[in-house]
Amino acid sequence: MSKAKTTQSRLNYCQAQLENLKNINIAAQAQALGFALDDQNRAAVNFLGRELLVDNQGVAGADGKSVIVDAKSVVAHLMASSGRGELMGVYVPIGRLTGISVTSGSPSEKLSKPLSDKFGDRYDLFKQAAEKIGGTYAGISSNGAQAWDFGLPKLPVRVEFFEADDEFDAEIKLLFDQSANRFVSYECLELLTMCVVVELLMAAGLINDPEDCQSSFL
Repeated sequence: MSKAKTTQSRLNYCQAQLENLKNINIAAQAQALGFALDDQNRAAVNFLGRELLVDNQGVAGADGKSVIVDAKSVVAHLMASSGRGELMGVYVPIGRLTGISVTSGSPSEKLSKPLSDKFGDRYDLFKQAAEKIGGTYAGISSNGAQAWDFGLPKLPVRVEFFEADDEFDAEIKLLFDQSANRFVSYECLELLTMCVVVELLMAAGLINDPEDCQSSFL
C-alpha cells in the first residue's frame, strides 16, 4: 500500500502539490484540463459536488469553508499536471494502472472496501448519496452493475454497484479511465479513491467526519 495513506505522508504530499502550484500558468492549465476561470482568474473546479477555486497560492472552497487535505492534494496535483491527451473511455481497477502485471486485486483496491461494507445492498441509499455529490448515472455497465460517474474532466471515476443476487453479495467497485496515469501519480489515484469513498459515506449519513473511516484506509 502506498505511503500516501499514512497521515503524515498525506500532509507532506499535500504540501508538495501546493508548492507545485506556485509556478504554473493557471489560465493555460485550466484550459488544457477542462476547467473554467472565475473573474479573478482562478480555476473553478467542481469536485464531488463542491466548487473549489485554485490559484498559485493554493486550493480553497468557493463557499469559504475548509477543504480536506486529500481533496487539496488531488486537485492541486491535477492542476499542475503536464499530462495531455483524450480519455480512452475504458474503465479499469486502480491495480491495472501500476504498469506492473497484476494477477489478483491490488492492495490499493481495498481502499474502496468501506463502500461495500457500509452500503451493503442499499442501492437506493447509495443513489441518493451519489446524486448529492454530483454523480451522474451512466446506466447499466457491461458487467451488469449500476454505474455512476464522478471525478474531474480529465480524471473521471466510475463507481459500479453490483446488487446482490442468489449467488453473490452486493459489491461496489471503483474504476478509473485507462488514461488516468498520464495525468497523475498512483498515489494521487489512491487519494482520489479515498475522497470518493469519504464523500459518498458522508452524503449518506453513514459517517459523520472525514476521519471516521480512516482506520479502514490504514
